[in-house]
Amino acid sequence: MSEKPPPVVIHVANPDAFAGQGSVILLELADEATARKVARKIANETGRRVTVRDADLILIEAIPPAKIH
Repeated sequence: MSEKPPPVVIHVANPDAFAGQGSVILLELADEATARKVARKIANETGRRVTVRDADLILIEAIPPAKIH
């Protein structure tokens, strides 16, 4: 029987949403390389800080918000 690999979690923070209460978007992906690629794209397109964590929520990578010109 094959087991699924533990998920890799992408967290997108938006501290300005909902009257300053903040909002969170979480995505779970099975592949770490894909998760990093998706996280970079989200940071670039949204201007938000994005973190990638393993199944135990240990930080893999933190991507700062993209600077919009």
